[in-house]
Amino acid sequence: MVHSSPPPSTDRSPAVASFTNPVGGDTIPNFADPTVIRGRDGYWYAYATADPLFPGDDYRKMKIARSDDLVDWEYVGDVFTPETEPRYDGFGEDARRMYWAPDIEYFGGRYHLYYSYVVNPPGGGQNWTAIGVATAPSPAGPWTDSGAFVTGPERWEPRPGEQAWRNVIDPEVASAPDGSRYLYYGSVLGGVTVVPLSEDGLRAEGERTPITLENKYEGAHIVYRDGYYYLFLSVIGGCCAGPVSAYPVHVARSKSPLGPFLDRDGNSVLGRHNGGTPVQAPNGNRWVSVGHNTVATDLSGQQWLVTHGIDRHDPYLQGTTLSARALAISRLDWIGGWPTANAGRGLLDGPQTAPAMDARTSDSFESGSLSPRVWQRSPGWQIDTEPAGGHLQSPQADGTHALYARNAVAGDSRIRGAVRLGSESGGSAGYVAFEQGPQSKVRAFIDADAEALVVEARRSGETVDRDTQPLPANFQYDDWHELDLRVRDDALEATVTDAGLDDPLAVAAIDVPEGLRSGRFALLSDHASASFDDITVADLYTPVTTKEPDPQVGQLDPESSDEFEGELGAGWTGIREPDATIEDGQLTLPIQQAELIDQRPLADDGAALLLRDAPEGDWTAETRVTIPFGDTYPLAWPQAGFVAHANDDEFVTLGYAAARRTRHVTFGKEMPWEDRLVYADARLGPTTSDTVWLRLKHSVDAGTGEHRYRAATSVDGENWVWHGVRTLPAGSSPRIGLAAFGIEGEDSLTAEFGYVRFYQQ
Repeated sequence: MVHSSPPPSTDRSPAVASFTNPVGGDTIPNFADPTVIRGRDGYWYAYATADPLFPGDDYRKMKIARSDDLVDWEYVGDVFTPETEPRYDGFGEDARRMYWAPDIEYFGGRYHLYYSYVVNPPGGGQNWTAIGVATAPSPAGPWTDSGAFVTGPERWEPRPGEQAWRNVIDPEVASAPDGSRYLYYGSVLGGVTVVPLSEDGLRAEGERTPITLENKYEGAHIVYRDGYYYLFLSVIGGCCAGPVSAYPVHVARSKSPLGPFLDRDGNSVLGRHNGGTPVQAPNGNRWVSVGHNTVATDLSGQQWLVTHGIDRHDPYLQGTTLSARALAISRLDWIGGWPTANAGRGLLDGPQTAPAMDARTSDSFESGSLSPRVWQRSPGWQIDTEPAGGHLQSPQADGTHALYARNAVAGDSRIRGAVRLGSESGGSAGYVAFEQGPQSKVRAFIDADAEALVVEARRSGETVDRDTQPLPANFQYDDWHELDLRVRDDALEATVTDAGLDDPLAVAAIDVPEGLRSGRFALLSDHASASFDDITVADLYTPVTTKEPDPQVGQLDPESSDEFEGELGAGWTGIREPDATIEDGQLTLPIQQAELIDQRPLADDGAALLLRDAPEGDWTAETRVTIPFGDTYPLAWPQAGFVAHANDDEFVTLGYAAARRTRHVTFGKEMPWEDRLVYADARLGPTTSDTVWLRLKHSVDAGTGEHRYRAATSVDGENWVWHGVRTLPAGSSPRIGLAAFGIEGEDSLTAEFGYVRFYQQ
C-alpha cells in the first residue's frame, strides 16, 4: 500500500470552509474521465484515463490519486506497469495500447477496476476496443489484470446493410437488490448497451440490451435513488476539443436497470428522437467539457458530481491537440426528483462551500491502536491489518459486544462505515444509535440468521417500529459492505451497498419516535465475530430544494421579428446568395451541399447565410424549424437553424440536425486557436418529430464583455428545456441569422422556418 502522507487522524481538524475548481490543482493537472471510491483507510481514491499527467509527460497506464477531503489530491501511481499491462489483444509488442475511462467497484473481497482497452494496431487502421478488468486487494493496488476481456470487440449496423466496429468503451458497473450486476458500455459508434455480468464480475453473460442510440451519448453512470435507476450520460461532440468543448451531462431514469430510461418529460434516450434532461452544461465561465461524471458522497451525505473540465482560456496540456482535462466537482442537488449541479448553475468558478468533512466520530483504524479520544475502552476489541489497511475486530462470537463512542449522536445525522461478519455462520453486526439506556435505543444491523438488513426502534423494552429487508441470496456476509444510516426529522433510512457507490442491495426505513433522537452511539456484534472499518458519524446535510429559475425571455419585439408573411422583412441580408423563398407563412431554405464548419467532410465556408443585425442589449431569438428527415441515414450531419455570426471562422450554431439515425439539436462553436480552427458541438434535445422550436438567448457578460448565447429547445413551442452557454469575443459585432447546410448525396432536403421572433427585457 502506498502512503506518501499520514492517514487521516481520528481527531481531525475542521475541514476547509471553501474550495475553488479545479480540485486537482498542480498535483493532478490532467485527470480525465474520473471514477471515485472511498477506501476503508479514510481516503477517496480516484482513477482516470491514461493521458499524460502533466505537460511533457509520457502517456500513463491509467492514473490513481487520493484525497481525504475531495479537494486536495495526491498522486498515488499508475494502475499498470509495462510488465503488468494486458497483452491479450493479439497485436504484438508494437501496438499502441491505451486505457480510457475506468470504473472502480468493490465486491468479492477485491477492488475491481473496469477500463476501456483501446489498441492501435501496428501500421494504423481501425482501433480494437474491449472492456477489461483488473483486481487488487487495496484501492492503491497492486493491480492484476484478469487476462481476458469482460466483453470484446463487437459489430453494429450504422446504416441498413452496413457493418462497422462498435465503440466498446466507457464501462460502468451497477448492482441490483437481487445481487445481480450489470455492465453498461458504449459510445458514439453503436450507442450505450447493458449486459449482465457473471457473479465474479469478470465476464459479460446473457443478452445485450441497447440503452441509447448511437451518435449522442457515452460515459454512462448509474445512481439508484427512491426506486429509480438514474442513468447519467455525457453528450458527445466536444469531450476534448480544447476551447470549443462542451460535453454536458444529461440524465434519464428507469425502474429497471435494463431500461427503458426516460427523461423528465417522458422521452426515451433510446429512440431516434432521443431525450435527456440536463444536469450540468457549460455556463459561460471558463469551464467547458464539464462531463464524463461519477458521483462521490461527503461525510454529511451530500453528493458531488465529479467530472473533468477544460479551462477554455488555457485548454491544452501540450501542443494544440491534447486537451488539459482537470478534475472538478459540483454539488449535486436533487430537486423535484431530478439531479442538477449546483441548483442548475453548473460547474462553478471561484470559492464555494467545500464538501463536509467534520464528524463527531471518525476512525479508519489506521493508527494501530484503539483511540481513547474516540472510543470508550471495552475488552476484546482490537485492530488488525490487511492490504487495504487497518480495521477493528470485535471479540469472539460468544454473545453481544458493543464498543461505545465518546461522542453522542443527536438530531439529523449520517452514520456510515464498513461492516463484515466472520466466516462462521449466523449472528449480526451493525450500529446502535440514540441509545438512552439498555431498553431504549435505535439499532441497524446486517443479520446473517435472518438474511436481512434490520432496523428497529425500542423504547422501554418495547419495539415501536421495525423494518426487515431481505439481502440477496448471493450476499457474502464475510465480505465488507457499507452500512449507511441517515436520520432526518423522524425518518431513518438504512442502506447496504458493496462500497457506498449508490447502488444499494437493500434499503430499510423506520420512524424514530419523538424523544429518541439523541443518545449514545456504538458498534455492535451479536453472536458474531465482526469487523468494522472507516466509521464516521456526522451531521446530515441540508438539501437544496429550489432550482435556479429558467431565464426570462421578455416581451415580443415586433419590429425586429419576422412572421414570413409575404416578402422577407427589412433588415435581412445574404452571404453567398441564400436561395430563400417564402410561401404560406414559411421561409424555405434548401439544405446546401456545402459547409460552414471546419473539419467536416465537405469544403469549409461554402454555405450561404441569411443574416440580420441583432437588437441592442439582451434579447432572445426564437424560431420553429422543420426538416423532413424521416427515416433517412444522413452521413454529413445536415442541419438548419440559427447562426450567431461574427465571421466565417468565429460563430455559434443552434440547429435541428441528423447524424445517421439520430436526430438532435446541434449547439456548436467554431473559433481560431493559434494557427488552426477548432470546432465542436453538443447534441441536445429532446426532439420528438422533425419539427423543433429553438431559442438563443443573448447577453453581454458585464465582466468580460463577451457575447453569451444560451440555448433552449422545445418540442411544442410552449415547454422549454434550457441548456448551456456558448460565447463569442468581446468587441465583436455578431449578426444573427439562419443557415441550412451539410447534406451529401443526390437526395435533396429543405428546411422550413415558421418565423423568427425577438424578445427583449
